Amino acid sequence: MNSNMATLTEVSFYARRVVKWGAIGLVIIMLIPPTLTLIKRIYVAINPPPPPAPTVRYGKLPMLVFPSTTNNFAKLNYRLETIEGGLPKLANVSKIYFVSINKSRILELERIKAKAAMLGFSQPPEKADEQTYKFVHLTQPTQLTVNIIYNSYMYGYDWRSDADIWGARDVPNNGQALVEAKNFWQNLGLLAGDLADGKAKLTYLALNGGDVVSTTALSEASFVRVDLQRSDKDGLPVVTPTNISPVYIIFSGAVDRNKRVIEARYAYSQILDDNFSTYPLKNVDQAWNELAAGGGYVANPAGNQIVVRKVSLAYYESDTPQEFFQPVFVFEGDGGFVGYVPAVSVEYVQ
Repeated sequence: MNSNMATLTEVSFYARRVVKWGAIGLVIIMLIPPTLTLIKRIYVAINPPPPPAPTVRYGKLPMLVFPSTTNNFAKLNYRLETIEGGLPKLANVSKIYFVSINKSRILELERIKAKAAMLGFSQPPEKADEQTYKFVHLTQPTQLTVNIIYNSYMYGYDWRSDADIWGARDVPNNGQALVEAKNFWQNLGLLAGDLADGKAKLTYLALNGGDVVSTTALSEASFVRVDLQRSDKDGLPVVTPTNISPVYIIFSGAVDRNKRVIEARYAYSQILDDNFSTYPLKNVDQAWNELAAGGGYVANPAGNQIVVRKVSLAYYESDTPQEFFQPVFVFEGDGGFVGYVPAVSVEYVQ
């Protein structure tokens, strides 16, 4: 009997040990997959895989078009004083987007005629050249010039010949002007999503003799200009060569709705989001040296002694139609200085 009890005790002892170590083993087995996953993540974080090589499927890109100028940028002296204490680390690869171009001129002309009719132009347009047409209003000093290839519009009312506008003061305030601007483009079917979602800049304009000057007071304003700007693209802002957007409208203070819009420009390039390629970029040191040597374009000079406070990347939207949507380095400094340097590596630019 004592022998049997000893045997049972031994069985119980070993059984408890088996359960104990079995449980420990099971826990270890369960911890192996998440532990291996964690180790892999740490390794990848410390040793990230190289990024995919740029695809450069468009070949060499056309040079960015900056406005012509007589200024000699090489005479500017630059000093770098950024928060980082030097040049920041920026991306070395970027997406380049293809810009849509209308191929069917006949169909596009018919669409434009319909839009012109909405603005009161009932007569057929005059053909200026293969891609430019001009509409003239029968009873008002108004004309509309359209490029059917790039789908750009320039609307103008000769307000200087209309005494009613000179003294009109019913200029819309900021909120009202923005609503009227978006409604104007929306009614024409031209308010793209990135314009509707982007920022807007409003500028009050006053008459000073025969000149139009900016003013901060609505009570002094005879006009208000509303510039619609694209929303950011891939986390980068979209910049232009001047402080005027390619899409803007100027309202007068006239009560007569036919005289409300005195100028409107639509030079919007449709970016094909699913038609892009990646390209290598210059490093930021190259861009800085290029700017200092007089390269690139100074959008807003601020004297000859320039202190640069910020360097970043942005997409550039030219005043003239461009086939590709490309990035630039943006240099910002004291006194409102702004300078641009093309970002794509020189070996991939024509």
